[in-house]
Amino acid sequence: MNKVVVFALFTVPLLSLVLGAMVELRRDPGSLRSLRRTLPLAVAVVLWTLLLLPLGFDGYPSYWNLLANAMAALSFLVAVGSFFGGYKSRLSTALIFTGGLILTYLWLINRIVA
Repeated sequence: MNKVVVFALFTVPLLSLVLGAMVELRRDPGSLRSLRRTLPLAVAVVLWTLLLLPLGFDGYPSYWNLLANAMAALSFLVAVGSFFGGYKSRLSTALIFTGGLILTYLWLINRIVA
């Protein structure tokens, strides 16, 4: 696949999460003080960053599959945690949920490809 297309596909979850955070901050500027609202976003950004790193671990394919499974589970928890985050806007909840699900899907694909 073309590297530009793959990079564009991988930026979709980050854009969705950033847009969700921006909508939430416009709706409630004090939401940065709440750990319950910021923790899923911070975890999702870290997971997205790890997804972009070229960590093939050629010598340890079982280790890579275990890591990809754990990251997919954490991404799914970010998606589900958006419903329990107490966000003021339904749009921000939907964007964060969508970003988390796409991130989960990309980690699962990464596990299959590696």
